[in-house]
Amino acid sequence: MKRRQILWTLLFVFASLVCWLAQGSEEKLTFVVYGDTRTNHDVHRAIVTQILKVKPAFILCTGDLVSRGSAPEQWETFFEIIKPILDAKISYIPAKGNHDVDSGTGLWTKAIERLNLNPNTNNPNYFSVRFNNVHIAVLDSTSVLEDEGQIQWLEREMGVSKSLHKFVVLHHPLFTLIGRRAEGAERFRQRLQHLFNRLKICAVFAGHDHHFYLTKREGITYITTGGGGAPLYDLDPNRAQEGDSFLKAYHFIVVEVEGRNVKATVVGMEGEKLKLEGKGENPFIVCSH
Repeated sequence: MKRRQILWTLLFVFASLVCWLAQGSEEKLTFVVYGDTRTNHDVHRAIVTQILKVKPAFILCTGDLVSRGSAPEQWETFFEIIKPILDAKISYIPAKGNHDVDSGTGLWTKAIERLNLNPNTNNPNYFSVRFNNVHIAVLDSTSVLEDEGQIQWLEREMGVSKSLHKFVVLHHPLFTLIGRRAEGAERFRQRLQHLFNRLKICAVFAGHDHHFYLTKREGITYITTGGGGAPLYDLDPNRAQEGDSFLKAYHFIVVEVEGRNVKATVVGMEGEKLKLEGKGENPFIVCSH
């Protein structure tokens, strides 16, 4: 009996090792993250042109797709701009921004339907998607501070996830370099940071602040990417911590997942690799397991 138990233990260890090695040897997965496309449509068109050259597996948008979510004509303009992406059969996965709130018109739900996303929550405001060994939770930060159901769903969804790389995308950032938004960011930190830590999230992608900002806190990478076309915001470098990087520029981010490592590059609207301010480098390490 003891010999049989030892044999089963060895088989279990061997199977676990095989799974671990398989996780670390997957082919490269490339995706793009950008956001706040709502205003300067020429900038958005230029970014879409550059994104198509990357040929990503999918695209995450950090919200504020339009300026007024209840205006049908603005949604039509948005879909006209991203049509080349949809024609290329690239999945487009947006988080809901404060400007996307549709005042009961149902236009956000219709947009999710037009993107053929079929949320696994049956809720167009928050859901999750998986690509290879990547698991992404898309949150609705316009309601998450008051929505206990969304928090409970996130805990269940990501708490049992076996994916090697777990990401969150939402609109409002937990950390900001804009003084007038510090109080709001603090509210999101109080609500979400401890949960992200417990769920062992690799990185959090946000928008809302119209620039690029990278900071690493308690082992999690927080990236603000709001350079998709909305008016760029000035930032206060004095609010950054040692090792942070930032830049006031229109941009998008190319994320490369290869085995146990994830790196990202900040790219300008002409397709150029941008030089970041602060102590960070470009490209930069998002996470490594």
